[in-house]
Amino acid sequence: MDYELDEMRQQMAILKDKLEKQTIVDDRIIRRAIKHSVSTINKRYLVISILALAMIPYGYWAFVKLNGLSMPLWIASCVMMLMVVAFCFFNGRSMRDPRLVDGNLHDTMHRVAAAKRRDANWLWIGIPMVIAWAGWVGWEMAQKMGAEHFKFFMPFFIICLVAGVLIGLAVHFKTQRHYRDILEQIEDAEQNEKC
Repeated sequence: MDYELDEMRQQMAILKDKLEKQTIVDDRIIRRAIKHSVSTINKRYLVISILALAMIPYGYWAFVKLNGLSMPLWIASCVMMLMVVAFCFFNGRSMRDPRLVDGNLHDTMHRVAAAKRRDANWLWIGIPMVIAWAGWVGWEMAQKMGAEHFKFFMPFFIICLVAGVLIGLAVHFKTQRHYRDILEQIEDAEQNEKC
């Protein structure tokens, strides 16, 4: 009887050791997946920032030099691009923390959830800003070209605007999906810890 009880204890200890090792491996896999998603978000913010900064000199050439549009329009475009860069820098700040995934995953979840919420709320600023900017560009182009020529330019302008909005929304929703993936992976890790 004692022999069977001793053997059962040894088997339980072996099983417990295997489960602990499995939990450690699962935790490493989850943290690696989270790091990958965080890296993807950071790269996306970096690319958006670089493009926004490149639009400042390009905007001067395209708006002022090439098309003869007003300096205030170009300055407003610059302010808009700098707002985009500031948002990417501010919202990506916690995501660039090298210890983000190494510490307590519950704290990581709160930081990621806050960044996801700010990213989602950015649409409330970005969409009206783009609409106002596009209206301004359209109005100045109509003044510059005259009503007759602007009729031919208008479809091209609308197609470009819609394409830009669709690309922007696709990038936004992809970023939101990466945030959601991170949060789901953290929830999975917390569920594994409870088991």
